[in-house]
Amino acid sequence: MKFNKLYIAFLFALSTLFVGCSEWEDKVTPSPSAPEGCQGVYFPTSNQALFELEPNDEKELTLTISRTVSTGSVDVPIIVEMNTDDIFVVPGSISFADGETDVEFTITFPTAAEGVAYNLKLAVEGDAFVNPYASTIPYVETSVSRIKWEALEEPMVYVDGTFSTFYGVSIVPMYVDVEKAQLGESVRYRFKNAYKPASGSWVGDDWVAIPDADGIYDGYYATWPGEMDESQDWYTTIEIYNPSGTSGDVFMSAHDLGVSWSYGMFSIGSIYGNLSDDLSSYPLGTLSNGVITFPASSLYISMADYNGGGASVCSTPTYIYLTKEAYIAANLKIDDYNDVEYETIEGEVGEFASAAYGDVWNQTIAKAIDADPDNVDSDYKNLYYLADLYAGGKGLAFYYEEEGSVKIPENQPTGAQFMQQDIYVSPSAEIESSVEVNAKGVTVYTLGLTFHYEDGTILGDFAETFFYSENAVAYTKEDFIGAFTMTGVSPFGDPDADVDITISEGTEAGTLAISGIAYAGDVIATYDKATSMISIAPQVLDDFVSGETAYDMTLYTFDGGSYYTDAPLVMRFNMSGNIVPDESSVPTGYLIRSETAGGWVDGYSDVMFAPVMETASSMMVPNYNLIARDLVSVEKSSAPISNFEILGKRSSKQLRESVPSTVIF
Repeated sequence: MKFNKLYIAFLFALSTLFVGCSEWEDKVTPSPSAPEGCQGVYFPTSNQALFELEPNDEKELTLTISRTVSTGSVDVPIIVEMNTDDIFVVPGSISFADGETDVEFTITFPTAAEGVAYNLKLAVEGDAFVNPYASTIPYVETSVSRIKWEALEEPMVYVDGTFSTFYGVSIVPMYVDVEKAQLGESVRYRFKNAYKPASGSWVGDDWVAIPDADGIYDGYYATWPGEMDESQDWYTTIEIYNPSGTSGDVFMSAHDLGVSWSYGMFSIGSIYGNLSDDLSSYPLGTLSNGVITFPASSLYISMADYNGGGASVCSTPTYIYLTKEAYIAANLKIDDYNDVEYETIEGEVGEFASAAYGDVWNQTIAKAIDADPDNVDSDYKNLYYLADLYAGGKGLAFYYEEEGSVKIPENQPTGAQFMQQDIYVSPSAEIESSVEVNAKGVTVYTLGLTFHYEDGTILGDFAETFFYSENAVAYTKEDFIGAFTMTGVSPFGDPDADVDITISEGTEAGTLAISGIAYAGDVIATYDKATSMISIAPQVLDDFVSGETAYDMTLYTFDGGSYYTDAPLVMRFNMSGNIVPDESSVPTGYLIRSETAGGWVDGYSDVMFAPVMETASSMMVPNYNLIARDLVSVEKSSAPISNFEILGKRSSKQLRESVPSTVIF
């Protein structure tokens, strides 16, 4: 026998009132049984409490009524206790056939308007149908809303990070036509055919989409004509869970895009609520200041015939700007200096000397195109950029604020790594950044940079130098005359060179004499007016006399591994004012050989002549011990070697979020 829990609880409570006054016998009294012949009719809790229907959906809903008795057929009268505006057409009774315990029945609402919530409550009454002691309920309540979509006059701006990242194409903005529905506890937007082909033209076999003056496309630029199924409309639907619609969480329904490539139809949507219930790992989108942001790991993308239709987590955010004005306002503030549009400044001289990497390379400079010209405080004004400077396609941005003043933005990614961690640069507190013009008319940018990890760990402070000149720089023969310090790398395992030398006029026209090189007497160089360079050819030198012995000396050119009998060492002034081997020169140094001594006696590769202020008053000749020596093989790396080391942390820093890896559901 089935006992009614409420009835037993009542008996127990009543018994406690008398437990202290009389003897009490512990007995369980069964609940009253159902009336004889009662069908035990009820409405299951599985009935849907809320119906939100699209305008084109059928104007009907289906509910279920059940009974506990299965034998016999019976008609059950339906009582309508609530029917907003008498909008619902409800059957007067529901029939159960013999053996039937569950019956689905249909309710229609043919005159229901869009955007109105209609409430309905149905009940069953009478001892013949309802067991008053059962835990089931003899009534059902539900609400129906036909969504009222209203077309907005102005499109939104959609910046896709799903499709674009999945295929590795550029992320660009596009207009989307919008319909809006107010649903009481939320606001819903839908975009019709968001990924349709953008306007453009065929260029050969390629479709080239064309944006408007603001760089915004009227469709998805990567979709070509014929790649979208036009047999129906495809809707991207998002819902903002906030009554005001000005802030809150945003959900994107799972949906097909209508675009099909070689692996079938594309689909996207929110991960949370569609594929996972882990909100901490897969967040919803957010609305703030007129911008909907679906952050990394919030959306997925899949193709029907790729990886079994598995969903890939998108590691790049997607943005939806509620107005074009919101898009323009948000994008006028620079978040990533690598995404700004720049215009290259042409010039004959562009050279970057890196103290951080101990290397020199050709480099271009560009100036930002002002996206906010009417704003005197625009982030784009006086913004300059050295593109693809260190690695990974990342550049360095800086502001030329006033004459001689440079401002470097914080936490710029370099694209390079040290010890497998990404390197960032920020303005150095130790090295001042400046701009000056040297005697040759070259603009010299000294950029004091702190190299560091994302967490602020410092790798070093370096003065990085960029040289720019609109016109080519010419050096006369007289520029090469003077006192210099020669440096270079020994192939014999000796310390690097640090030798005072003097360059003077040669005895023949167009020549220069280099004195101070060990064992060499005067080394003759030739000046080329057309190139503003000097060349040192392999040559027989004056004998070197030590005691009573005269040693023959011959200079060969040298590249650090091989020596040459005919290739000259060609040298030029670099932008730092030092004389260095030109990029076209195969040799970078020299070797000196004496047959009398029995072989090689001295030499260096990677030589450089750095000017000094005054000529040495006297050249000290060391007491040479002339012996032949073997060359030491040194393996040179083609990759630049950094001068970084792990130091302390910066006192203040701004951290950038890392992009998570893609995973597959």
